[in-house]
Amino acid sequence: MQPTDVIPAGKHPPSGRVIERQRGIGGRSTGGEPRGEAVAPPAQRANRRRLRVFLGVLVVAGTASLIYNYSRPAEYRASARVQINPGAVQVESMKALGGSQGTDAQRPLMTELQVLTSRPVVEAAAERLSVAMPNRVSALGVDPVTAMQASLQATSAGDTDVVELVATGADPELAAALVNSVIGTYKERLEQSYRDTSGEALERINDEIAKIDARVAQKRRVAEEFRQRHDVVSLEREENQLLARARGQATAVNNASEKLALAEGRLRALEEAAAQGRSVVRARDNPTLANLEQRASQIREDLRELEKSYTPDYLALDNKTGAQRRRLAELERQIEIERTTTQQLALAEAKEEVTSAREAASRIQQQIANDRVALQTFAARFNEYKVLRDELTQLESLARDTMQRKVRLEAGERARRPSVRILEAATVPQSAWRPDYGRDALLSVVGSLLLALLATWLVELFNRSDPQPAVVIAQPIAYPMMVGASGNMPQTHEALAAQARPALTAEPVGLLPSGTTFPRELAEDEIAALLDASTGRARLAAMLLLSGLAIDEIVLLERDDLDRASHRVRLQGISPRTIELPEPVWAALDRPPDSPGARMLSDESGSAPTAEDIALEIFYAAHDAGIVRPSEVTPDALRHSYLAFLVRQGIRLGDLVRIVGRLTPERAAAYGDLAPPGERIALEAVNRLMPGMPA
Repeated sequence: MQPTDVIPAGKHPPSGRVIERQRGIGGRSTGGEPRGEAVAPPAQRANRRRLRVFLGVLVVAGTASLIYNYSRPAEYRASARVQINPGAVQVESMKALGGSQGTDAQRPLMTELQVLTSRPVVEAAAERLSVAMPNRVSALGVDPVTAMQASLQATSAGDTDVVELVATGADPELAAALVNSVIGTYKERLEQSYRDTSGEALERINDEIAKIDARVAQKRRVAEEFRQRHDVVSLEREENQLLARARGQATAVNNASEKLALAEGRLRALEEAAAQGRSVVRARDNPTLANLEQRASQIREDLRELEKSYTPDYLALDNKTGAQRRRLAELERQIEIERTTTQQLALAEAKEEVTSAREAASRIQQQIANDRVALQTFAARFNEYKVLRDELTQLESLARDTMQRKVRLEAGERARRPSVRILEAATVPQSAWRPDYGRDALLSVVGSLLLALLATWLVELFNRSDPQPAVVIAQPIAYPMMVGASGNMPQTHEALAAQARPALTAEPVGLLPSGTTFPRELAEDEIAALLDASTGRARLAAMLLLSGLAIDEIVLLERDDLDRASHRVRLQGISPRTIELPEPVWAALDRPPDSPGARMLSDESGSAPTAEDIALEIFYAAHDAGIVRPSEVTPDALRHSYLAFLVRQGIRLGDLVRIVGRLTPERAAAYGDLAPPGERIALEAVNRLMPGMPA
């Protein structure tokens, strides 16, 4: 057997190679057979086919696209910029006549844009152009006005009053002339409209002023005749005698009634005091009574001083003291008489005052009753006169306002005058606006090239040859080169074949690594059976793994990491985080604490298990639960089952990391492939309790 080279299926040997059956020593053939025969490679035929297809499609597509590109007629674009102040021809005139005050400032300019390209303006411009360049206008067809109007476009430059008027057409000179002619026609029409509108507004406001003046004169004459006929002095009530007297009588009645009430009250108080035996006369109001009371008070004071110095028996024998007591008794009698007399006089005066006040009030009321009819008649006429005067005042105010509007209208004619200022006149364009022949030709060539490549690929796609078996090519063997390990014994063909056979049967090297593989994913019934069969720390570790914790985090978990207020657990390790556990997991985890800092999975002696210990106990529980292939039930399998459960719900990967910690890029991409299509849901909407867990 000879050493061989292997050519993979579907490949051909290089051009010029010779396939040889057998060769002798030194390259000479044995058995009289020829050295070899040349085989023509099919790659040359495939290359010629590709070249023909590529060049054919490229030439046909490029020629057709270039012919279409350069056969399109050129269009020229002429533009001009004008500053239009449509102003206030119509707007201010309507305001002067009492129209709307809230006209938008932008609307008049937008209206003028429509007027600028309207058919009447374009038709007037076309008449001018038909005289200046009849041949060019007639080339537009039967209806040149419609063609011109279709080629025009007017736009405003932002929020300014600058307008750009553009005309597009095949004739560059006609396009420029059309733009300039339309602007000139529009300017003349705008000025004529201003003159017509301004004269009409002044005429209207003059007519309105004349009508209002006539109404004012008529209303003034009617009011004056009414005033003289009914003896109305003025609109001031005090200047009219009857109204002034009525007002005085009303005041007098009020005063008389007030005096009568005061007199009756005073009389009633005096009578009640007299009936009760009380004195209603004050000493300060009667000098005589005041003098008597003062003298009596002095005597009483002297007697009290004597009584303090002498005994009553001594004072009874003293003549001077007896005389003072008799004088005091006389003064008291005189005081009593004076009080009685004064009280009677006060009652008489009060009665007289009441009678006088009552008579005065009655007399005034009688006068009011006599003047009531005349007063009512005059008041009605006075109100009518007042209404006439109010109407006259309104008409006079309207006349003044109208006169002021006329003054403002006349004074603001120059400011309201419209203006059209040409900022940039249209010029004859020297180059076509569209199409861009150079750009479109380049696009045509590039498109034809891409189309040729696509056609070549499609032809090769449908002309692929079937895979060919491997071709074994015998290599020449030079016996002087084949020596044994000792350097002097030649090796046989069988020995060389034995050396080459391992290389031919070896696994290919350098292959790309396979995709990410997941651990086993447990079903719901397997999870329930595993938890039922496990006890103690194996069951707690399995529930924590089915809640997203890694085995290293579970081993390091301490009792101080539990936050019983919020049912949260603080995790250490390479992905520190705080997560909230489902209620069944928390109920199994939150046992009474033994000692601070103790591990959650430590046994009674206080020693904490390793990850291998937990994995072994989970394997025991899987075996006891009767799960098929229990060796595949590892901590990674339990945690993967929970991650797959969350991902298949559509959880966002950013929220997944918040629960299970950091993932490698390859593992994150692999879990992303498990997610269902559509939008992802928020963490709050995800079911965190693994199916199969106790409720």
